[in-house]
Amino acid sequence: MKRILCAALLLALLAMPGLGLMEGEDTIRLAKTLYALGKGESYETLLDLGSVVMNRVDSPWYPDTVMGVLREPHQFACGTLYDETCYQAARAVMMGRRTLPPGVVDYRALDASAPATGGEVVKVSGHYEFRTAG
Repeated sequence: MKRILCAALLLALLAMPGLGLMEGEDTIRLAKTLYALGKGESYETLLDLGSVVMNRVDSPWYPDTVMGVLREPHQFACGTLYDETCYQAARAVMMGRRTLPPGVVDYRALDASAPATGGEVVKVSGHYEFRTAG
């Protein structure tokens, strides 16, 4: 019975290469980004940051993959660590949870030295403000 189950699992993995692995890679990368940007922030703020990423994925103006959005120059911090809270927030966002409307594709730290450019502030959460495209 175990052999049949293992064979079926192997066939399923071969039939759908990378399905689970890519989702896991995107989730881990997003968790690392959330940790770099929001370590110590509330779970809600982590969901907000993740929602910005996914809103960009869904927007025609940005790359259509999580990795594409996260790799854009000067847009998101790229971390190497993550914790359980950041992973859970990343997983929730990857599974469809959103805390911001679809048009919110920009975020800005409240203590940023550069002035905000365009867009309407939709939400302030933690140390960030979340804006529509300007």
